[in-house]
Amino acid sequence: MSLAPTISEAMPLVSVIIPVYKVEKYLAECVDSVLNQTYRNLEIILVDDGSPDACGAMCDAYAAQDDRVRVIHRPNGGLSAARNAGLEVMTGEWVLFVDSDDWVDLDTLETLLNRKDERADIIEFGYSYSFVDREEEQLYFADMLCGSRQALGLLVEGQKPMGLAWDKLYRASVIKNLRFIEGRYYEDAPFVIEALWQCNCFQYLPHACYHYRREREGQITYDFSPSRVEHMYLNIEDLLDKYADEPELKLYLSTWYVTKAKADFFFMYFKSKKERTECERFFAHHWKLARKMLFIASSKIQWLRMKSFQISPFLYTYLIAHVQPFLRRLLSSNTEEVKA
Repeated sequence: MSLAPTISEAMPLVSVIIPVYKVEKYLAECVDSVLNQTYRNLEIILVDDGSPDACGAMCDAYAAQDDRVRVIHRPNGGLSAARNAGLEVMTGEWVLFVDSDDWVDLDTLETLLNRKDERADIIEFGYSYSFVDREEEQLYFADMLCGSRQALGLLVEGQKPMGLAWDKLYRASVIKNLRFIEGRYYEDAPFVIEALWQCNCFQYLPHACYHYRREREGQITYDFSPSRVEHMYLNIEDLLDKYADEPELKLYLSTWYVTKAKADFFFMYFKSKKERTECERFFAHHWKLARKMLFIASSKIQWLRMKSFQISPFLYTYLIAHVQPFLRRLLSSNTEEVKA
């Protein structure tokens, strides 16, 4: 017996893709938050990625209770492969990805669809980090509507952490032919870059409706691992090859590459000698490539930082880590003396 309500034909179908693997403890909270959305015209695709616990049976139970739920059982292939399996079968006009250990507010889709601009192809929204004892909202812009190229510039220059897959509602026609890179970590940013390249208009809504669970046992993004972080570079290198005949997109991709190299080098600078050696083992080749790449910059200061890193990563990092804070303290002290 179906528990799904009657749906108005005027309401666009939203496909919610939820990859499921070893989250027996959290799955009910996740799926219930989607099933009980105030917006009802949903296609909920649960992709059981060979989960060894009770998740597969839980997915089947949801499908038996609500005919909006569709279950895919597949051998374990990782998060990207599971998301791709959902993309293969989705039929909605809009697509939302939700990780199975997270959850969304019950009015998430109603709010997003009511507030979206009709020109927008990708609607990004705020989220909160959910710790055991607190929630920390992450809101990066005020209400914003812009062209895809402007949004790409914000992402690849690292001005805001926009390269997440699950904090966005996508028009299905934009991403229907895109797929996540399989077999590697840090697959979100390449997918988002491709999606922005394909779309016409990007919208940001400062509404924190997605809850990203932190400090979960087994969470793959919790610890910094050079062998995994290297996948960021490899993924972009793959896209640079894929879009070899698209010079404009290649420029955005190489800018992202330089931005990541600059950030990782700065991160390594403060590590122990052993940790620096480990980072260099995985990243040195990619940093060398980054120093030769073309990039875009939204300001003269941004251009100067990127170019300084390319000329001398160590000198750039030393200036940012030591000289810049000293100058700020000096200027602050002089300002206070003048006020006195």
